[in-house]
Amino acid sequence: MVTSSQEMLRGKKVVFVFGSLDLGGSERRGLLLAEYLQAQVGAAVQVVGLNRTPGKLSALCDGLGIPWRGVSFHWGLRRRIPSFLRAVLALRAAAPDIVLSYTRVPNLVCAWGARWIGAKLLIWNQADEGLLLNGSLPFRLAACVPHCFISNSTRGRDFLLETYGIAAERVHLVHNGIALPAARTSRDQWLREWEIPPGAPVVGMVANLSVYKDHETLLKAWARVVSSAWEHPPVLVLAGRGDGAEQGLQKLAAELGITAQVRFVGPVDDVAGVLQALDLFAYSSRSEGVPNGVLEAMASEVAVVGTDIPGIREAVGPEGGLRLAPVADSGKLAELIVELLRDEVKRRQLGAALRQRAEQSFSLEKMCRRSTDIIAGALAESLGEK
Repeated sequence: MVTSSQEMLRGKKVVFVFGSLDLGGSERRGLLLAEYLQAQVGAAVQVVGLNRTPGKLSALCDGLGIPWRGVSFHWGLRRRIPSFLRAVLALRAAAPDIVLSYTRVPNLVCAWGARWIGAKLLIWNQADEGLLLNGSLPFRLAACVPHCFISNSTRGRDFLLETYGIAAERVHLVHNGIALPAARTSRDQWLREWEIPPGAPVVGMVANLSVYKDHETLLKAWARVVSSAWEHPPVLVLAGRGDGAEQGLQKLAAELGITAQVRFVGPVDDVAGVLQALDLFAYSSRSEGVPNGVLEAMASEVAVVGTDIPGIREAVGPEGGLRLAPVADSGKLAELIVELLRDEVKRRQLGAALRQRAEQSFSLEKMCRRSTDIIAGALAESLGEK
């Protein structure tokens, strides 16, 4: 059945703007919506990345038949203005009806350049708790421009309301939607590839190795975990793009004496397969909206331990919230990991509860339908049709 929202957006040129052409949580969320708008709504979707280097995002766009473009962009002071002009000109050339920007730099660039980009509708997507944003005048000016805002977490929404005084009706809460494809590689195959001995418990984190994900605390916790008595010492698997932090983390693992019990496996395409190979999922981030990594683990029925920040607590709900440690508290995080690794019944019960929560609260269909309604409503308002 075609809805009025779909009618409003059919044939409209919708440009998604990301910080790069590689794949992180925000890019994955945006691409899922882009695919829906193209396939189910009939919008003319394009992707622009503020980086010229092709990556997994551009490869996925190729597979979906979504046009994409990379723009050379540098945030450094000396190259910021030329980069800004290049980005604005590239977006203007796309002649968009609607622009959806994701993460800090794309949000700021699109807001500051909105007059020249010429879109009828600009939507700022808030994917964290306000990371690297503040109440300074340039950011306040940017926050005055978008027609509306979409936040994937309550804390992100509150940040926009409290910091920039945006009217509540302009800031919408839309949780991430999760749709994992079938696993392509079996658990046994992954364990062989990672050279994990039979019987060894496996804990993993799937997230780019950014400083904000705080893998350092997880490694310190892991040193405490492996120091406990185990018949088969557990192994920690860290999957994700390096982002320049991997060498420091590898050095820390060596200093902690846990190199043999940690696997740095780099970025993975088969996230569903990786998650099925884990006994427990750990997430040590310092700042998040509602993280895709945690939701994907929940959807895979894997028990989760993590840091007690609003976005993770919002993801896992009351029962999962009992397995969260204070930020940077490696001792408490280690305690939670050991407790669940030693109690398979509790671990399976938590995994089942989290899967049910993911299905009820974080469905892809719900995210896409809700986003489509918000975009269509905001466009109608900007065109004076409401």
